[in-house]
Amino acid sequence: MKKKSELKPKLASKKEIESLKKLSIQRLVIWIVGKSQEMNMKLTPEEIVLECWLINPEKFSMRGYNQFPDSAIIQKRIGDMKGKKGILIGSETNGYSLTEISKPIYFELKNLIKLNKIQDIQQKEIPDRSLSLMEEAPYKRLTKTPAYIKFKDNRIDEIVETDFLYFYGINWHSKKSFVENRIINADAVVKVFGKKDKILREVHLLLNEKFGGVKTHLLNK
Repeated sequence: MKKKSELKPKLASKKEIESLKKLSIQRLVIWIVGKSQEMNMKLTPEEIVLECWLINPEKFSMRGYNQFPDSAIIQKRIGDMKGKKGILIGSETNGYSLTEISKPIYFELKNLIKLNKIQDIQQKEIPDRSLSLMEEAPYKRLTKTPAYIKFKDNRIDEIVETDFLYFYGINWHSKKSFVENRIINADAVVKVFGKKDKILREVHLLLNEKFGGVKTHLLNK
């Protein structure tokens, strides 16, 4: 087994590490998962824990045993991000991917790191509020879809199959894997923002009830 000093992060360069150390756990996990996707890798929870530790050993080591990573807090955060927050999708065995909620956050972090401006969003309450603004991008897209607008204007009878497809950003020629990811991501956005937007919640339910056969066909073609 390699000694700690011989281990190096798989994803982060020396130049990036100093910026990454300033991130909250959630943002760091988003960056790690996003970067792994760009490199065609899917990391298990254990690999994410190891990457966090190698990037910031001072923060993620076991108390009293700095030569070992502390997995508890990171794995708990991964569970929250995959569950109620809808920030990650995937599984422990197959690895994780970002959702439509977390993708804009990753690209924003990537840009800030490149410009060496990550100090502007350190772990304080104000940056967390700016993070919410980034998360709203996929939500705003859904509120501009024809299905949402027709439902809001009480023109429910005018909602057609193409509106269902547009809501999810797919078409009849989309590959099964693409359709699956788009549906998972859009559903994750609805899960988070549907709590405060009744129209989004109800139009999502209507689309899936009315065009459930279309979804089934696209997922099984």
